[in-house]
Amino acid sequence: MVLRALLLVALVLCAPTAARPEAPTPAEPARPATALGPEVPRGAMARFLTACRQGRYALAAEYLNLRQLPQSVRARKGPELARELETVLDRALWVDVDRLSDQPEGDPEDGLPALRDSLGTIETATAPVEILIERVPQPSGPPVWKIAASTVAAIPALYDEFGWGPLAAVLPAPFFQVRFLQIRLWQWIGLALLGATAWLAAKLIGRLAVGLVRRLLAARPALDERLAEYAGGPLRFAIGLAVFAAGLRFLALAVPVQRFLVGAEKALAIVAATWLVLRGLDVLVARFERRLDEHRHLRAMATVPLGRRTLKVFVAVIAFIAALQNFGFNVTGLIAGLGVGGLAVALAAQKTVENLFGSVSLVADQPVRVGDFCRFGDTVGTIEDIGLRSTRVRTVDRTLVTIPNAQFSTLALENLSQRDRIPVRATVTLPQGTGAERVRQVLAALREMVVSHPKVHAESARARFARMGPQALEIELFAYVLTARWDEFVEIREQIFLRALEVVGGGAALK
Repeated sequence: MVLRALLLVALVLCAPTAARPEAPTPAEPARPATALGPEVPRGAMARFLTACRQGRYALAAEYLNLRQLPQSVRARKGPELARELETVLDRALWVDVDRLSDQPEGDPEDGLPALRDSLGTIETATAPVEILIERVPQPSGPPVWKIAASTVAAIPALYDEFGWGPLAAVLPAPFFQVRFLQIRLWQWIGLALLGATAWLAAKLIGRLAVGLVRRLLAARPALDERLAEYAGGPLRFAIGLAVFAAGLRFLALAVPVQRFLVGAEKALAIVAATWLVLRGLDVLVARFERRLDEHRHLRAMATVPLGRRTLKVFVAVIAFIAALQNFGFNVTGLIAGLGVGGLAVALAAQKTVENLFGSVSLVADQPVRVGDFCRFGDTVGTIEDIGLRSTRVRTVDRTLVTIPNAQFSTLALENLSQRDRIPVRATVTLPQGTGAERVRQVLAALREMVVSHPKVHAESARARFARMGPQALEIELFAYVLTARWDEFVEIREQIFLRALEVVGGGAALK
């Protein structure tokens, strides 16, 4: 066996090198577009755009094929055409230079004639116009790539449709030359004015809209008038967003800026719709709670807070996914990844998941509800809230105790609010030496006194001679008070104790 293994290793080592796959050589990193020369489409277009953004239109004109213009007007018309083409490309066609060919021959697979590449197509009011770049021979030196002569001839017509229009004749040149984040100075001023206009319109039109909604709801008693107040904020936000979106198209922003702002508008529209839906849920749930309270469906009422929060979380998650999709994220891959990562999240958040299931068990089993007075362990208090993670209890000392639902659901919970009656206990003492006849009189009088109270359960009332101590005789007094309210019980207990003192007279004690 060992000999066979050694022979196998020898054969592998002695195998011809031609049979072994060669290790792939690492690909040469792509050079940045600005480092390339005009001998390739990518370098020529990068230099043209850089010169335009620096305001050096005479230099940018060198990358235009002006052969169709007379030699006498090229020096004057060239910079003007370069500036106009930059404006057209900003508004109608954003050129990604990294996608252009970095080969001197251009892209041979674009379906165009040799030594000619396409930068993209602009949809005009009449017909699509393809923006081309072509290789132009030079009298001295190698050929270079320039904007095609056919495209240069179409620049004036394109500028008439996508240019600045009357603004170019009204505003000074710095308003167009100064730019930040691909937004020119006049566009920044327009954005500021548009934002102020949208805010003012949201205030004025929103007030009118809320008033109109309030009148419509008042005419229909079946609907809740509070819906108008709750919807006021989302409506004003949506109106301001609509005004801003309507005015944005007049600012002639660059394509990437326009795309970003349109995506932001869609995301904010989703926020406004989500906000309105959440406000509507609050109104509908409050109305549902009132109906349950009117019909005394107490068990169903306890599930409403958790159900409302679950619905809100679901709506928020859907809105978040929709907003991500509008910004270009692969939502399908994200959802698929959530399925794979769900196990890891569940393992990392075991306590959180445990608390969530604890809240579900509390709502489903309902050992206690919000507002119930209960005892668990050594703590006594009122349930103020049953959340997704924890339960909050207000103790008799007015402190707030927060208990994780996973722990709270496993405790022995004594719901004091569910009592149909509350026991009252007392021990009446008579002085040592009191005769049997006197004790019989006191027992009969105590029984009669307790049974005569209208809020005492007569069948449970009793007064018994329980103990003969060395210092006193003890009589146990017991009865159920027909109430579940603690404040009412305390008042009735006080009445019973005072009447008991009147029955036994002087020399007796009550404890």
